[in-house]
Amino acid sequence: MKKQYLQTLLAGILLSQSWAVSAQIIIKGRVTEGKNKAVPYATVYIKNTIDGALTDSGGYYKLHSYKKENLTVVATALGYDTTTFNLVPDSGKNYVVNLLLKSNSSKLDEVVVAPGAISASNDRKVAVLTTLDVYTTAGANGDVVGAIQTLPGTQKNPTQNGLFVRGGDASESAVIVDGLVVQDPFFSPVPGVAQRTRFGPYEFSGISFSSGGYSAKYGQALSGILDLSTNDLPEKSTINAGVNMAGVDVSGTKLWAHSTLEGGLNYTNTQPFYGLMKTNIDFYQPPVGVGGNARYIWTNAKGDLLKISGNYTQYKSGTQVIDPNQPDTTLSFNLRNFYAAGSLYYRHFFSEKTAIIISSSYSQNGDSVKWGGQNFDKQDEREECRIELDEYFSKKLSGCVGTEISRYSEKQQYDSINLAFTEMLSAAYAEGEWKPISWFGLKAGVRYEYSQLLMKTDLAPRISAAIRLNKYGQISAAYGMFYQDPNEKYLLFGDTKTNFQEATHYILDYQYTKDDRTFRVEGYYKSYTDLILEQTEGPYDPNPFRPFYWPVNNNGYGYAKGLDVFWRDKKSIKNFDYWISYSYIDTKRFYANYITEATPDFVSKNNLNIVTKYFFDKPGINISLTYAYASGKPYYNPDNPTFLGDITPAYQDLSASLSYLFRLKKVFGVFYIGIDNLTNNPNVLGYYYSDNGQVKIPMVPALYRSFFTGVLISLTPYKKDELN
Repeated sequence: MKKQYLQTLLAGILLSQSWAVSAQIIIKGRVTEGKNKAVPYATVYIKNTIDGALTDSGGYYKLHSYKKENLTVVATALGYDTTTFNLVPDSGKNYVVNLLLKSNSSKLDEVVVAPGAISASNDRKVAVLTTLDVYTTAGANGDVVGAIQTLPGTQKNPTQNGLFVRGGDASESAVIVDGLVVQDPFFSPVPGVAQRTRFGPYEFSGISFSSGGYSAKYGQALSGILDLSTNDLPEKSTINAGVNMAGVDVSGTKLWAHSTLEGGLNYTNTQPFYGLMKTNIDFYQPPVGVGGNARYIWTNAKGDLLKISGNYTQYKSGTQVIDPNQPDTTLSFNLRNFYAAGSLYYRHFFSEKTAIIISSSYSQNGDSVKWGGQNFDKQDEREECRIELDEYFSKKLSGCVGTEISRYSEKQQYDSINLAFTEMLSAAYAEGEWKPISWFGLKAGVRYEYSQLLMKTDLAPRISAAIRLNKYGQISAAYGMFYQDPNEKYLLFGDTKTNFQEATHYILDYQYTKDDRTFRVEGYYKSYTDLILEQTEGPYDPNPFRPFYWPVNNNGYGYAKGLDVFWRDKKSIKNFDYWISYSYIDTKRFYANYITEATPDFVSKNNLNIVTKYFFDKPGINISLTYAYASGKPYYNPDNPTFLGDITPAYQDLSASLSYLFRLKKVFGVFYIGIDNLTNNPNVLGYYYSDNGQVKIPMVPALYRSFFTGVLISLTPYKKDELN
C-alpha cells in the first residue's frame, strides 16, 4: 500500500508512554564519575526485572517499578565498572538513588564480533542508528526499510518491493521479527510502485541490519537479513491518536504490575493525498483500507517473558499501468488484499546463564487482481516454530543451539490455470562466541537444512573474527555459506528437480568509534553458484510479471564485490547529527531468463546518502534533510546488441522534514510535514519498449515530488534527550 506519510519524531515515544499507574514506585537520581562529572547514556535498571532507563546528557535518570520488596539498582556504561545500590522501599513512592561509576579503560578495549551488521537499538552506547532515527530521517517516510536504505550496501528501487542488498534481488533478503521469518513484510506489489513495510518502527526495541555474513541462526537468504526485536513491557499506560493526509489511527496500552495489553485501529484513505499531488500514475482508486492489531505481554521478576500478538489489514486500490507488451497503452490494475498474522514468543530462564526461547507464528495473505480484463488470484500461508537454548558459560564464552520447522504454501489461479506448491523446511543450528582476551573475539556456527519439496539438504558453515586495535578501532573478517530455495514462481510449476541456490560471502571490515562519532569501511566479495536459469530459446522479456512455462536448471552463476563506507557524527555541533554513506559495487550474474552474464537492472554502481538533522530546543522544532544519489542502472534496449548495455540517467533526491512539538494543557502533540524530492527532479528509472522496439517510454516514479502532513496527539510529555 502506497502510504507517503512521514510519521516523524515522537511516534515511537508517543506509543510507549502516558499516565503512570498508581501502584508504581519511582526511582530517580544521577549517575556520575569522579569530580561529579555526568555519565550520559548509562543504563540503569533493577536487577531481576525488566525495569530500566538510560541517563540523559546530564546523567539524570528516572525509572518505575512495581517491586515493593528489597531491590538492587544497577548502573552500567561502556568503559566503567558496574555499580549497584541496595534499596529497601518503605511506604513512600519516590526515592532518590545517586550512583557513582569508576572508569575501567580495559572494557573499552573489548572486541565486538559483528562484521557485515549494523545494529539500531535503544542502547546509545553502541548503536550506529536508533529506532527513533527511522522517524527523524527525511525521505524514510517513517518506514524501517526507508531508513535502512540510507545505509551502505543497499539499493533504492522506487518501482520494486523489497530490500536490495549488495547485488542481490529482493528475494535474497529476509525480514525477521523475534527470530521468525515474515512471509509478506511489504504490502502487495503494484506494477511500477514500490510498497512500504506492514509495520512501524515504534513496535521494535531493536533493529539489526546485516548486509552479509549473518548468524547461523538464520537461513534462506542469499544476501542479507533485517532482524527486528519487538518491544517488551512498556513503562506506562497510554492512549494516542493521529490524523494525516492518508487517514486516522488510534492506539492504547494498559499496563499492570507484570503484564500489558496493547491495541490499535487505523483507517487509511489516500484520496486527500493523491488528490493534491500530481501523479505520474493514474490512481482511479487510491488505496483505501482498515487494519487493527492487538498484543499481550507478560513478565516476572526472573526475567521470563511472553508475547502474544496478532494483526489484520485489508485494502483495495486501482491504477492504470503501462501494458508491458504495448507501452503506448495502459491497462486497469485492480487489487484487493487481506492479510492476517499471529505470533507467540516465550523466553524462560533456568538460571542467570541458561535460557530457552520458544516461538511460533502463522500468517496468511490473499491478493485478488483484475488486470486488463484478466483475473488473477493468489494466496499464501506460512507457519513456523522455533526452539533455541542459550547458554552463557562465562564472560569469555557463550553459545546457542536451536531447531526450527517452517511450512509455507502458495496457490495461484490465472483464468483457467491453477498452480500450487507446499514446502516444508527443517533446520538445526549451533553457534558459539569466544573472547579469550579482551582484544580478540571469534564467532563460529553451522546450519543444517532439509527441503521436503526439493528433497535436498545443505550444511552452511559460518565464521567471523575481530581484533581490537586500540580503544576505539577494530578490524574484523567473516566467511560464510548461504543457501536458498528457488523463487516461488519456479516452485509453482512443479519443477522441483533443482538444488538450493548458493552464495559464499567474504567480508573484511574496519570500524572506529569515539565520542559519538563512527567511521566504518567494509570490503566484500560474494560468489553465486547454482542460481536458477530458465531454459528458454525465445527473446529476452524484461517484464517481471511475464508468464512462465518452461523448465529450469541450476546453471546460473554470478558475483558481487564492492566497498561500503559509513561516517556519522553527533558530537561536533550541539543538537546537530549527520551521517554519510557511500557504496561502490561491481556485480554481474547469469540467471533467470538472462541471455548472457550482465549487471542486473536493479543495480547502481555508485550510491551516496547524506542525512542531516538539527533540533532547536526552543520552540521545539526538528529539521532533517536527506540527499540521495545513485548512478544510472542498466536497462534492456532490444536494438542494442549488448545485453542490458544501456544506462539510465543518475537518480537524485533531496527530501526534507520538519516536526514541531507542542503542548496544550494536558495534551501533548507533534505536528509534522515532509517533502520528498524538493527540487522536483524528473528521475527516470528505466524504459519500456514495445514488442517491435519502435516505442520507448520512460519508467518514472509514481510521484516526482510529494508533500505530506499530519499530527500526533498524546497525554504524555517527552524528554528532550530522547530526541537527539
